[in-house]
Amino acid sequence: MNNRTKSLLNLLYLCFSMSVVLLILTIFGRLLGAWLAWDVNGNFPFSLKDIFMSLKLTWMGIPAGFIFWYFYYR
Repeated sequence: MNNRTKSLLNLLYLCFSMSVVLLILTIFGRLLGAWLAWDVNGNFPFSLKDIFMSLKLTWMGIPAGFIFWYFYYR
């Protein structure tokens, strides 16, 4: 495999992995915040809106992966 293909695969891997890490961290953070604000007598304050917000934030993994690739691998 030549160096150009290897560099492109590193870019794709970094963008994908940063997106997955951001998804995991945002869902964990939202669940932790909901757990801390939870009144035991009421419903758990985690909704579908929180999941959609986490999915929107995963798009920030693409530029983060590109920046990491640009300054480290390139």
